[in-house]
Amino acid sequence: MDSKGNFITAKPKDALVAKYIAYYYFHVSEDASFSKKFFFYPNYKHALTIYKGSYTELSEEGSLIVPADDHRISCFYSINIDKAIKVELNGCFNKIGIVFNPLGLNHFIKQPLYEICDTSIKVFDHFEDTFYKALKDIYNQTDTDTKVALLDTLFSTQYTGFSEPILKSAVAEILNSNGSVRVEELSDTLHVSRKTLLRLFKKHLSCTVEEYKKLVMFRNALNYSQQQGEEASLTDVALYNLYYDQAHFIKHFKSVTKLPPKVLLSNLTKLGNQEVVYWHFED
Repeated sequence: MDSKGNFITAKPKDALVAKYIAYYYFHVSEDASFSKKFFFYPNYKHALTIYKGSYTELSEEGSLIVPADDHRISCFYSINIDKAIKVELNGCFNKIGIVFNPLGLNHFIKQPLYEICDTSIKVFDHFEDTFYKALKDIYNQTDTDTKVALLDTLFSTQYTGFSEPILKSAVAEILNSNGSVRVEELSDTLHVSRKTLLRLFKKHLSCTVEEYKKLVMFRNALNYSQQQGEEASLTDVALYNLYYDQAHFIKHFKSVTKLPPKVLLSNLTKLGNQEVVYWHFED
């Protein structure tokens, strides 16, 4: 186990579940003296985070996690649209993350997302008792493949479906255009009003269309820069990700992370084997 805990990622094996869940991760530390702070940044793949045996304190800035005296299971959903969110991990912890593809969670809930989660991080208690009983069994396992199989079964039983073709098409257009498509173009292409688009995004993604566009552009730029490493200059990253120019790119990154891109991108840590797990650990 390294200084950042034991971190493993794994993809769902169930074909249905894999359409909507990008991957699971398992983050564990058995070191009572463990103490780390890290930031995670806006992502269009949002996560359900589950802790066993931890007490979590939520604030506008992020979360503080410390060991609890019992074996409680706590679930939180994060919709990080436009800021750096800090997590403080202290002592022993056992965390499972379920990272959903865009609109992924919507296929497993029975009500609009905004009714469940209207802030960047919120306690998630939407699922019934059978869900939490199944989690106890998963936490008792030590083999990653077994955990993945049980999680797949758990979410396949929670599947409800989600039918909003206009919203799905709008999200696909934004992702395909790297966030550069104009709202007017979306409206014309999908034959709906701007008001309808805004209503759908607010109802099922808890953000505006413009916020989602900026989120996609930011995250893709971050992912691209990390994939290319030192071979990509800031100008390359800006142009590849369709920013107007380098100044636009720098301004956008600083507005989200409070750091210039050159500083942030050189201090990110990749965890697991999924390209989107980039966290900035404080020394």
